[in-house]
Amino acid sequence: MQISKQLRFYFLLCLLILPIATTAAAQNLTANLNQYKQLGGAAEEISAMRLPNPQDTGIRSKAAMIPIYAGDDLREIEIPADNPSEFRLMLLAPNTADWKIEAALPDTDFVNLRGGGFRRNVERTQTDFGIDGNQFPAEVFRLGPLNASVLRVKLDLPDSPADSEKPVGYLVTSSESFYRLYSYIDTFETLAGREIGIVASLFDKRTNDETGAPNSLIGSVRRSTVSIQTPEGEIVNLEMSDGGDGNWRAGFVPPAAGKYFAQITTQGTTPGGREFLRTAEHSFAVAAANLKINDAAKARLIDDLRWQIDLPVNNLKSGQKVIAHAEVWSNEQPVAWIGGMTEGKSFGKRVASISMTLDSRWLSRVEARGNYELRNVRLQDADNSIVLAQAEKISLPSVYVPDSAQNRDGEVTDEMRQGVRPEIQINSVVGGKLMLVHGYCSGDAWGAAAFAGQFTDYVKFLDLNQNRTHDQFANLIRNFGASLPSFGIVAHSQGGAASLHLYTYYWSGLDYATGGTRLIQSVGTPYQGTALAGNLALLGQIFGAGCGANNDMTYSGAAAWLAGIPSWARAKVYYHTTSFTDVWFRYDYCNLATDPFLSDPDDGVVERAYAQLTSANNLGHKTGWCHTGGMRDPSQTTDAARNTNMNVYAAR
Repeated sequence: MQISKQLRFYFLLCLLILPIATTAAAQNLTANLNQYKQLGGAAEEISAMRLPNPQDTGIRSKAAMIPIYAGDDLREIEIPADNPSEFRLMLLAPNTADWKIEAALPDTDFVNLRGGGFRRNVERTQTDFGIDGNQFPAEVFRLGPLNASVLRVKLDLPDSPADSEKPVGYLVTSSESFYRLYSYIDTFETLAGREIGIVASLFDKRTNDETGAPNSLIGSVRRSTVSIQTPEGEIVNLEMSDGGDGNWRAGFVPPAAGKYFAQITTQGTTPGGREFLRTAEHSFAVAAANLKINDAAKARLIDDLRWQIDLPVNNLKSGQKVIAHAEVWSNEQPVAWIGGMTEGKSFGKRVASISMTLDSRWLSRVEARGNYELRNVRLQDADNSIVLAQAEKISLPSVYVPDSAQNRDGEVTDEMRQGVRPEIQINSVVGGKLMLVHGYCSGDAWGAAAFAGQFTDYVKFLDLNQNRTHDQFANLIRNFGASLPSFGIVAHSQGGAASLHLYTYYWSGLDYATGGTRLIQSVGTPYQGTALAGNLALLGQIFGAGCGANNDMTYSGAAAWLAGIPSWARAKVYYHTTSFTDVWFRYDYCNLATDPFLSDPDDGVVERAYAQLTSANNLGHKTGWCHTGGMRDPSQTTDAARNTNMNVYAAR
């Protein structure tokens, strides 16, 4: 009887202590991992860590997104058909069932498109346009061969409040013409009060690569305009000017920080003599232009290997997060690059400082001989990757190589690349897990696969139907995994980029994962952005819903973000891409509504060309799978064979 009482006492004691110990372990892990990595890389990587040319981050458009305004009872629009063999119209607006839409060829009467009297081969489809949970109803008409160079469209709208500034919907027209519009924002320093250039040109798809700046067709564009919406809702209309090289440009000075939307409209004549109309939609973030990097850098040894370099920055707020990057040079010799996430620390009135860490073993590795300086220093916004400030050269007169930092064999260690990994002590009974992560504005993308038993020993991260920057997303993942001693990740869509961001800049359970061979696995991730980012931002205003703009998922925003992601971090990513089943006897797509804005092959949201991640592990492209459910082919997250494979090889 006495033994029974003792056992009961110890059992009750364990019940009381275990939750406290587990909670303490989670708190201890969070505290220990609440540190930024101190990034570094070899001199050979310096060029890869520089910002790309903004000219290479443009949008390719084969469509025209024509705004429809309230106030007029009838609208007749003439749409050039430079490739009449395959012509599509789409209505994007709330309650389009109440709209009357008619079409006619030149010298013919208007006929109701929904009635089937226009042509026998009109195909009408009700579908959705968007990304994951950020979708809007769309009505698509495939007209087939037109045998005409112009299509006339007449719209009759029900009564609605007149507002000449804001459209109530869009009429989208597209074809498979070889001639596309290319447009881009000409700077990553999108700062209030400073001019931003918007550039557009026409190019021939057949003679240019899938990515990068194409060769402009000189003399094809007759007129190009841009309409810009400010954060306050003001509309600014600008005429673009011909630069004589096929590129048309307009300069715009954003008055304040915030989110902006720009629509470029370009008209002209193709080399084949047919009239064309194209538009492109850009969303971009603007930051305040008040930071300035001082050249009074200070360096001090913080241990027997590492220097802490403090840079004063005018107008940086204490606690403000930025991503810092700099190249280290010695006597015109490249030594290494350093950087990472950092915060402003109080330094004086209107001045704060940021810190970077330089491991002396980088200096020893290349046998540097003094006269050290930082070059191409830049600070980027942690959330939108906007370049906030730059400095060409900053001297480091006090830096030298300590005796303990000799590295004559040229060895490169994880500690040189990431800093000193925090020591953790976990007493939790919970072991390492595989974390399933969804994407932008998403539902439970992995729910069906997890329910079907395709993943084992896992946890699901859920932040449903939200719009997060990569940095916000990464920190949510890190906090969710703080109670685990370690975790690997399988991610869908933006979740892959957020996971890579987490591994690059922060200490987390990812750094302690064991087993398996793959730390981060992804499918359908737009590592280089998606063309839909700008369109979705505009449509959200019309429908009064949606998740809104995400600068990290635009082509230009993704390029600026990727400039800070080193090759050693990318090497931990194993990624998959998919697209629709393609057969010769029919027109194929994943999503009929998004297809006009994407270049084949694509999964309905992400183009294969822009899903690539240099220096990572490409596990191949598979057809017959689309980005999400509700598309022509099944959702890529429900591929049992791929999921089982990712489960087997995942680190935890």
